[in-house]
Amino acid sequence: MTLRSFFRTMLLLGSTAASTALLTAPGHVHADELGTHDKNSELVFLLVDKTRLKADLLTWPEDGLKSEKLVSFRIAIGKENGDKQKSGDNKTPEGIYFAKTILNGKNLPAKYGPVAIPIDFPNPLDRFLGKTGYGIWLHGVEQDSRIEAANVTEGCVAFYNADIRSLSQWLVPAESIIVIAKDSTQVNRPEDVDQVKKLVGDWTSAWNDRDVDRYISYFIPNFRSFDKHMNLKTYKKYKTRVFASYRHMAVKMQDVRVFTHDRYAVAIMNQDFAGDERFHAFGRKILYWQRTDQGGWKLFHEEFDEKPMRFTNLSRDKIAQIIKTSPSTKFLQDARESKL
Repeated sequence: MTLRSFFRTMLLLGSTAASTALLTAPGHVHADELGTHDKNSELVFLLVDKTRLKADLLTWPEDGLKSEKLVSFRIAIGKENGDKQKSGDNKTPEGIYFAKTILNGKNLPAKYGPVAIPIDFPNPLDRFLGKTGYGIWLHGVEQDSRIEAANVTEGCVAFYNADIRSLSQWLVPAESIIVIAKDSTQVNRPEDVDQVKKLVGDWTSAWNDRDVDRYISYFIPNFRSFDKHMNLKTYKKYKTRVFASYRHMAVKMQDVRVFTHDRYAVAIMNQDFAGDERFHAFGRKILYWQRTDQGGWKLFHEEFDEKPMRFTNLSRDKIAQIIKTSPSTKFLQDARESKL
């Protein structure tokens, strides 16, 4: 394990071992070094609507500001309907995912077109629910005419080749969010976003107060730590020891963004943590919340990465050019006019 990986893992678990050392891993970014994003940059995400066979690139701004649709793309999806459950079922998964990397089509079979962008299916909730499978990508096609066939992939989301090239300029590996839904009206409903955002604030407050009972109350009852060595009871004992190891401890969440689905939510933010004068770290925090049968939310997974969440520069000229040259533009315009 590298020094960087060690500290990332220790911070996630709140280890006393990590709290006794200064964070000196190469590439560590302090909160003050990141600065605030300017008015021409924003967090962007891709919303895939399986029913409408459309993917929208949208902004997801801070509180009080409206999300803006930047551009829409026509898509093709899995051969079979429904949410992916197991390997080989030819269904496109539904959930909240991250782009993993960007692959050059020259090194791929022709059916993937010029660019492929793998996503992190199965994600923590998928694995928690026992879903299986691999190789779910956003990608191009060998012939653009394949997109009109609609249900043609083995579970991936396919785009016109010009569109996937454009999209690869916006989706950042390991950072950009892709939300896939049967019906996009179930995504990011204001009441859901507000509930989860409040929970993030309350959970952070309990952490700051070192109120272990309140802190643990936000977790799902059948919680297991990421290494599966601790259940909720043993995890509570562990956190009690960790909280007691500091004379002074402070954690602050910045740039909080919440994405909600019909079954779960993902909150991403920049976390600034300090324990006494021994330990300080700044980076991206990801919280996965599962919707309960009672309509509330419980925390079932958390991750930390010392690489902070960053924002995309929004070039209006680039967006206008994408819209002008996209093969999807005329198709979607014709579809809208046919419904008038």
